[in-house]
Amino acid sequence: MAHNLIGVDLGSQTVKLVAFKVGERGPRLTHIAIKDIPWEEEKDLSFGKEVLKAIFHEADLKPQKVRLVCSGTGMHMRRLSLPAMPEEELKEAVRWELKSQIPQPIEAMEVRFHVLGEKREEGRAPRLDLIAVACPQSTLERLLTIAEKAEIKPAHLDVAPFALWNLILSCQENAQAEDLAILDMGAEKTGIYIWQKGVLQFSREIIPGGADFTRAIREGLDPGEKPHLLLTRAEKIKQIIGIPVQGPFPHIPGESISIAKLTFLIRPVLERLVGEIARSLEYFRAQISGKNIDRLLLCGGGANMKNMALYLSQELHLPVERFNPWKFLPFDPQKIDVQTLEELGPQLALAAGVALPPIKELNFLPEKKSLVSRLRQGRIPYYLGSSLAAAIFALLIWGGQADLARLQKEYEQKIVQLQDLERLPLTLATLKEKEKQIKQNLLFLSSAQLRPFSQREILAEMRSLIPANVTITQLSVVPKGLIGQKGSLPKTGDQELQILGVTFGQNAECLSALAQLLERLEKSSLFRNVRLVSAGENKQFTAPAMHFEIVSDLDLERQSKQ
Repeated sequence: MAHNLIGVDLGSQTVKLVAFKVGERGPRLTHIAIKDIPWEEEKDLSFGKEVLKAIFHEADLKPQKVRLVCSGTGMHMRRLSLPAMPEEELKEAVRWELKSQIPQPIEAMEVRFHVLGEKREEGRAPRLDLIAVACPQSTLERLLTIAEKAEIKPAHLDVAPFALWNLILSCQENAQAEDLAILDMGAEKTGIYIWQKGVLQFSREIIPGGADFTRAIREGLDPGEKPHLLLTRAEKIKQIIGIPVQGPFPHIPGESISIAKLTFLIRPVLERLVGEIARSLEYFRAQISGKNIDRLLLCGGGANMKNMALYLSQELHLPVERFNPWKFLPFDPQKIDVQTLEELGPQLALAAGVALPPIKELNFLPEKKSLVSRLRQGRIPYYLGSSLAAAIFALLIWGGQADLARLQKEYEQKIVQLQDLERLPLTLATLKEKEKQIKQNLLFLSSAQLRPFSQREILAEMRSLIPANVTITQLSVVPKGLIGQKGSLPKTGDQELQILGVTFGQNAECLSALAQLLERLEKSSLFRNVRLVSAGENKQFTAPAMHFEIVSDLDLERQSKQ
């Protein structure tokens, strides 16, 4: 069943709408629309709402499941390489990495990321290769506020580089085989985005934008008129003349500005634009690609300035052309005028990219918030306030008794734990006394009573002696007397067995397990002179634990004879 895909690009000077109907053969363009926002109304949210309503009404489309693109200023994109980790941890890691790489406070930015793949190197942990994008919360909130006031239900909110990425993958057959740059020439800023073999590698916002050309031309007009009228006249001159590279130039009724003066006025803007583009392309060549890009495509309103592509090609010494995606995407000729589509094609690129079925995308729509969060933000209708307050009060009373019972139970558990801790010194003293007694008893044992043993016997014996809540982490044979001794090695040839391990449980359980292990070792025929060197709390585990070190004498001379 066919359905509509609607993309909207709400710029500072124009609103662009593109709609596709998706059928069995894929998406087919059915609607395009562009409406200008007057200079004096560009900051008025209510006027933006009316323009959005009007553009949907004229296109005869319902404002449902609309895909929006944010093309405002302040967006930052970075390539990051991070260790593989769960998604929730990755979100925090990305924000932490961006904190030191962008000029704005990270708390004022919404962050999203797109994982390109996983890098694996021999002997190293896998790392994630990803693109992270930070967008100002104020820019996103402004866009969503206008959409909400216009009764538009957004289904998706993307950013300019990803919308264009989706577009070139949908309509550029050789995008995977070339290094391609797109210059998105908006009113207030210009975006430079570069792809290498179909992968987005570079994103940068620069000034000037299209409105800077208009403001420069305004300086050469009669200052007696109102500012917005002067800007309207300057915009008209810009659209008719463009960049005066070569004549003849058309006459503009009611305007007397000369071509020489026009050239003088816009030259500083052009030089700054070319300089910023060249700097970005050189950075890509030196730091990323190692070679120049294959071509540069122009989109946005500034791409329609006459001679812009010719001028940039001459200054940058590379192929430059207007990006018209409709050469590659099917459209309905009965609903769309071919000439109009050719003229407006570059200006509709962002709206088309966000409308098309997603190949690459980021979604900056806010996550659904809980009822409490919405209450804090005042987004619950006022007439529900009293009912919600009464319900919350009743829940608090009902839950109070349950909380009291829970706290009483926790208190009793803490008392029991405290009593166990109070008995700990006495238990330790008992263990020390028992250790001392064991050492005294060992003095009366004859070494002749020990029978020959092997390393296999030691391991088998240890497995049979270890209590259930004890884990042995290390068994080592070391020269006797070396443990705890500083300086040179002991000269005696005797050796002893060092046992390192961890016992799990509460303090009483751990101490009981240690006492049990010491007793079993003493009773074994393979070990003698068993000593508890150290024991203490181990905080490396989530469960309560205690680490310990035990040393026992070994008669390795008998073993070698065997």
